[in-house]
Amino acid sequence: MAAQTSSGRGVTRTAAYGAVVLAVLWLTLLVSYFDRVAIAAALPFMSRDLGLSPSVVGLVTGALFLSYTAVQVPAGYLSDRFGQRRVIVAAIAWWTIFSFLTGVVAESLIALVVVRFLMGAGEGFHPPPLWRMLANWFSPGRRSTPLAIMLTALTLGPALAPVVAFPIISSLGWRWVFYLTVIPGGLTVVLAALALRDSPEHKNLRTAPTAVDRVAQQRNWLVPHIWLTFAAFFFFGFVLYGLMGWLPTYLIRYRGLNLAHAGVFASSPYLAGTAGLVIGAILCQRYWNHIRRRFIAATYLLTAVCILLTVLAPTVNLAGIALTVSGFFLFSGLGPFWSVPMDIVRPHEVGMWLGFINMGTQLSGFLGPILIGWMIGLTGSFTVALVAMICSLVLAAGCLTLARANAPVVAVAAPVAP
Repeated sequence: MAAQTSSGRGVTRTAAYGAVVLAVLWLTLLVSYFDRVAIAAALPFMSRDLGLSPSVVGLVTGALFLSYTAVQVPAGYLSDRFGQRRVIVAAIAWWTIFSFLTGVVAESLIALVVVRFLMGAGEGFHPPPLWRMLANWFSPGRRSTPLAIMLTALTLGPALAPVVAFPIISSLGWRWVFYLTVIPGGLTVVLAALALRDSPEHKNLRTAPTAVDRVAQQRNWLVPHIWLTFAAFFFFGFVLYGLMGWLPTYLIRYRGLNLAHAGVFASSPYLAGTAGLVIGAILCQRYWNHIRRRFIAATYLLTAVCILLTVLAPTVNLAGIALTVSGFFLFSGLGPFWSVPMDIVRPHEVGMWLGFINMGTQLSGFLGPILIGWMIGLTGSFTVALVAMICSLVLAAGCLTLARANAPVVAVAAPVAP
């Protein structure tokens, strides 16, 4: 009886510390997305002061995602091989330095693009170890809700950026948006280093795959499910990062809003998305867990309808309401989305495979802002960009509907002592 009691307490302590890990991971993701999209709030003023064209603005915004995309698979491999906590801490420190430098070098276009490119490398090393650590702490079939809770940071970061950045811009200037990111970045580095553990058993979980595992891993590159999921996230990312990069500019330049009014509508889609993340994950896990792909595809199509209503809205307030509702549906499928590949890949390959799939959205994060800037420069209107987002969401829904998840043979990883 005493042994059972001790075991029960151990499980309780593990579950309690799992909540601590989830909270710290949430904070790291919040800081990541705030730093990443802070430039969107500053861009209308940067482009005016520095004389940047829409195409150049797209290049500056997209430079971060080019390096972010390039490091996804290496980041997943290194986090699996050498430990997730170490990679997360190093990534936060790296991108914080280059976020600060964005305000320092902005007068030079070349230096600005280089700094954003280097910042993206740090941001890109963050998600793969984050997904792996979450998979270590939460069992299969019970990850949708923790994922959705953690991913609320993805919506709250962009929601906070205009609210925090616009007053700073009004009082201190747009450069201080970047200078002040060093404060939350530095504090998060310390907290992550002290509080995170890779798994309940290991502070730094390092995995050494066997030769058999490596052969199986090579064979899995041909699985259509992985590529269709990659494509779905690519088309989803075009909309996600298109809105993140261009929404403040759309509201201020093309809808004529002042800073206060634009701040409300630039934040409201992400606040609605926060609710969508949690509600979508709970509903999907409770009622539609067996048809998650169809549920996610439906959220994409509903988002497309809301963006179409934004295009057709006769007033700015109606357009803002439609954008807000689109944010709810855009993010409501995100928690269930990540649980799909997480449940079917081998445990020791979670970091690498999710890094590869996440590379899809980061590739569109690089191409999307550039294409949107090109379309705006060519037509002088934002409408064509919104129509492109609608088409992208339809394609994302189609790819996810076609994907079929065939669970691989489970291979046991060989953990290395921390």
